[in-house]
Amino acid sequence: MQKVSHFHLNKKPIAGRFLSRRARWFCLQLAIGVLLLPQQALSQNAVSLEPLSLSEAVSLALAQHPEMAVFTHQRNALNARVLQANILPRPTIGFVVEDAMGTGVRSNFGAAQSTLSIGWVLEQSAIESRVNAASSALTQVDFDTEIKALDIAAHTATLFIDALILDQRLQLAKLAEQQANEALIAITRRVEAGKSLSIEQLQSEAELIRRALEVEDLEHELEAGRYKLVAQWGGGANKYALGGNLLNVPVIQNLPTQLAKLNEHPALLAFANQQRIAQSQIELARIEARPKWQVSAGIRRYETSDDFGLVAGISIPFGNDRRSLGDVQVIEAKQAEYHSQSEVLTRTLNTQLFVLLQNMKHSKHVIDTLTAQVIPLLEKASVEASNAYDIGRIGYLQWTSIKQELLSTQAQLLDAYQAIHLQHIEIQRLTGATLSN
Repeated sequence: MQKVSHFHLNKKPIAGRFLSRRARWFCLQLAIGVLLLPQQALSQNAVSLEPLSLSEAVSLALAQHPEMAVFTHQRNALNARVLQANILPRPTIGFVVEDAMGTGVRSNFGAAQSTLSIGWVLEQSAIESRVNAASSALTQVDFDTEIKALDIAAHTATLFIDALILDQRLQLAKLAEQQANEALIAITRRVEAGKSLSIEQLQSEAELIRRALEVEDLEHELEAGRYKLVAQWGGGANKYALGGNLLNVPVIQNLPTQLAKLNEHPALLAFANQQRIAQSQIELARIEARPKWQVSAGIRRYETSDDFGLVAGISIPFGNDRRSLGDVQVIEAKQAEYHSQSEVLTRTLNTQLFVLLQNMKHSKHVIDTLTAQVIPLLEKASVEASNAYDIGRIGYLQWTSIKQELLSTQAQLLDAYQAIHLQHIEIQRLTGATLSN
């Protein structure tokens, strides 16, 4: 009887060296290092399919995901706002006629005075403040882009892991189906030889049908999972052969090291940037409230003497404009709100990171225990159970229960591998970091 040892392989821990988030467009490299083995295609015909690693899948998703294009449009709109903020107000041209169409000597235009002038508002400081406020708002798009990129990269990585796990589950299910078929052949011979009851043959036939159904279910699930993965960039579901080695377990970093990385999370940096934007808006509101001087200059013509004269003037609003007082208070309240939200997010991220690291340690313990202790014992028990059944020392139900326990443990091992990789992906998303090749 064939042993179920499909996943009983040696594990090679990898280094979890993280790169700077801003140095290399962090998410283009987002990949669990254990999966950067594209030469290992899992249960697919690599001759006709294009090999695809996790890092390549993330790169495709970030380059072609429609949600990333939204930020390009937002950036264009804010660039236009910066351009608009630089534009000076239009000057005002005035023409005034005096001492005309009255009475006596001023009954016509003989004694008239006509003045042509141009005036403009002095608000250079306001313009500079508007530009600063618009430029600060533009930087927020960069943080939003990084946050969305982290989410898309993590989601793509999760779908990639799920597809690899489904592929392994399918291989395990096919192995179980093969063993069920071999068992049916062996039991049929025993029944024909009068060594077993026909009820065992019927039970074995039912088991084979159930295993075949499980294979079919996983085939459909794998097809759907692959489609969801390539939908991140609009590719063809049957175009790629996913490559990776799930048995390489990522290194578990210590808590202080990971907590230090949280300070560079783009969401926290975005809150700090929003506070800076609010400060720019406060300064702008205060400058807008200041009295704006208006100057004018022109020439005047005197009809009586046919002379010209230069005229100039300045207009200064009287008193202080208090209309911006409420706006400033609103912005200050928002600034305090951003600070509070940043503190809440920091505590939330710290808690999530601690829990994830603990879960990774538990998953690693489960993997080590199942691989080094439980599975070898069950493999040995399966061999001895097969021998005992062949000589009639145990019945069919006891024999098959031992085989099923081994298969169930192999599935549990897969669960642990899936959990530790998904936990590692979430830690990467929280810390805003990626693994290098």
